[in-house]
This record gives sequence, C-alpha cells and structure tokens, in this order.
Amino acid sequence: MLNKGVLLLLCCLILGCVNQTDKENGITINENTEWTRSWIVNTNDSKLPKVLIVGDSHVERYYGIVASNLESYASCSKFTTSKSLGDPIFIEQLELVLKQYTFDVISFNNGLHGEDYPIEAYSKYVPIAYNLLNKNAKKSVIWVNSTAIRDKNNLNEFAPRNKQIIERNKYLTNFTKENNIPLIDFYSNTAHNLNYYTNDGVHFNNEGVKIEATLITQEIAKKLNLNLE
Repeated sequence: MLNKGVLLLLCCLILGCVNQTDKENGITINENTEWTRSWIVNTNDSKLPKVLIVGDSHVERYYGIVASNLESYASCSKFTTSKSLGDPIFIEQLELVLKQYTFDVISFNNGLHGEDYPIEAYSKYVPIAYNLLNKNAKKSVIWVNSTAIRDKNNLNEFAPRNKQIIERNKYLTNFTKENNIPLIDFYSNTAHNLNYYTNDGVHFNNEGVKIEATLITQEIAKKLNLNLE
C-alpha cells in the first residue's frame, strides 16, 4: 500500500503533466492586464483597397504612421490585442473581426505576448491563424516576426526571454518559406540598434517606430501595386 508521501508525489507529477499538456494544446493563460482594440475604418466605402494590420502594442504605435502614409491609397484598419497564438480565445477574437469585414491585404504580427505558451502551443496555432487570414485577404497576407526583447536593467544585453522570441521567429521563417508567405523581418532590422528602444527593453521610441512603419508601408504598397513616390 502506497504511503501518503508517495501519493502526494504522484499527484504532483500528474498535475504537472496535465498542466504542460494543456499549455501545448492551447488554453487561455491570462496576463495580469488583458486588452483588445479594433479600429475598422471606411466600412461602407469601397473606393480604396482595404488593409488590416494585426498585432500588439507595437502596432498601436506605428499604425497611425502607416495609415497616414497610405491615406490617399488605402483604408487602413487595425486589430490589436495582448492575446497570443497558443490561446484559443485569440483565434475566436480574430474570427469575429474577419467575419464582419473583408480586406485586400492583412499584415499579421503576434509573438511578444504569451510568455507562458511553449513553442508547441504557439506553432500549433500559426497555420490556424494563417488559414483564417488567407481566406479573408483578397490579395495577400503579410507575416511580421517579433522584435527582440532587451534587458530593461541593461539595454546592452538581451533579456533571457529573448530566447523564446528567437525560437518563435525561427519557426515563422520556416513556415512562411514553406508556404510562400511574405515575411517582414523586424528582428534582423532592429534587434542590434539600441537607439530604437525605450527603457523597458520591449517597446520602441519614435525612431524605432518610424523604421517599423516604413517596413510595413513598403510591403503593403508592394502588394497593392502602389507607387508612393
């Protein structure tokens, strides 16, 4: 007969395995503060092509610049959230937006949030998200990888969690290449320039935001065959 100590150990092991399995299969693991914002413009006006920019707080910062850059050429909307791939609720949120509106080009970036989701859960939801986006976008889906995370106490160093960002970006590089999906490499274009970072090591200052906006604008213009000069 098993003693209480052995039974307790077995229970802990079982619960640990279940918890890890749940994370890999995809469950909702909330951050302390959750937020979601959608801003869909010119819903009843079809004169200009429609663009949707999906992402997190980085999109919140560069969306206005991209929308201004394309003001005479396209109607730019946004959907931003703290939810991460790996969380089934994120897919439901995305579905809700795409059920109501259609777009010509969709730019998609998701990867900085969801620290608790292992690569198994994150990667499982990448093709699910892409299939949703691809069914909606009339012309193109543009994938955007994640920016590096630096140590807020020493911006000269990358934060320990940056290893997760590299792992996710590596998966995205392979996935987009295999499926012939345009990929904007935010990481390579910004990771080694300290002048782009704010003191938190995650967000960008105006100079960094301008670089992001330029990369997004150029790729959207390319997909819409626009000459912005």
